[in-house]
Amino acid sequence: MNCDQVAPYLPGVAGGELGHETLRWVDAHLESCASCRAEAGRYRSVSAGLVALREREPSPPAFLVDAILEGVRNETERRYLPVPAMIPAELLRLVQDNREAIASAAGLALAAGAAYALWRRVRSTRTSLAT
Repeated sequence: MNCDQVAPYLPGVAGGELGHETLRWVDAHLESCASCRAEAGRYRSVSAGLVALREREPSPPAFLVDAILEGVRNETERRYLPVPAMIPAELLRLVQDNREAIASAAGLALAAGAAYALWRRVRSTRTSLAT
């Protein structure tokens, strides 16, 4: 067996998931290959670490909730601009509910304006060349 053939079975060796016959030929390769033996050792240590994590109840660090709330506050402050009081709430709600459509329409209007300006430029160049 070569390393390329054995490599897909190394995680199964670490997890004890291989059948007897497969484990026998993988072990035969591991006896003669230091590289694959080291790789199998890494898989075994990861597997042992995951088992250890499963056996204990993880607890988040004390600062995590405060950090998340602060991040949300900062993101909210950056995302929204202050709205003048003279704009009716109904209009604000309409814009908020349809912001994707409004953005698409604005992009389309911008593209149409650019195309019209280009057309005018080409037309004026043709007119000046013809005279």
